[in-house]
Amino acid sequence: MDAWVAIDFETANGSRASACSVAAVRVEGGEEAERYASLIRPPAGHDRFDFRNTQIHGIRRRDVVGAPTWRQVWSQLVDLIGDAPVVAHNAAFDTSVIRGANAASGIDGPTLRYACTLVIARRTWVLDSYTLPRVARAAGIAFGDHHRAEADARAAANVLLAEQREHAADSLDGLLESARVRWGRIHGGGYDGCRKY
Repeated sequence: MDAWVAIDFETANGSRASACSVAAVRVEGGEEAERYASLIRPPAGHDRFDFRNTQIHGIRRRDVVGAPTWRQVWSQLVDLIGDAPVVAHNAAFDTSVIRGANAASGIDGPTLRYACTLVIARRTWVLDSYTLPRVARAAGIAFGDHHRAEADARAAANVLLAEQREHAADSLDGLLESARVRWGRIHGGGYDGCRKY
């Protein structure tokens, strides 16, 4: 059965290690199977909340005082993801948050495959913009609350399912092959981006 996890992060500031919110949606066989969302207390040294970031997502320092640490949240995400690949819209950002927050927390980087719905969208629809709201609209997905991790993760999951339908692909591997997009990977030596070929 095809299974993958759509994920979205919000950050407290410009540091990729400053994750302050996450949501993940596990999809199995084309259906939502499980969902996870949490505020995050960013790692020490990366816990400043910049006005610009707060303006975007509305999360403030006081909101995360009692929130779990990245180490706690990452443990939950690892359980949810398992061996499945990860999907995100602009996955370069979200996967850099995983790498940055793990490094700042003294956690070994994971080994995982990932796909980017933005890169795939460029091979699927001709649009004037490939932001998540614009791609969701092209895919016929009702979408509000942009920059709320829960809304963005669900939108990314639904965009990926719409991309599969557009390419008549019954798996994520099949979609990437049809769209001529390479898997992205995080590994011990760093990462390889998800990109067109």
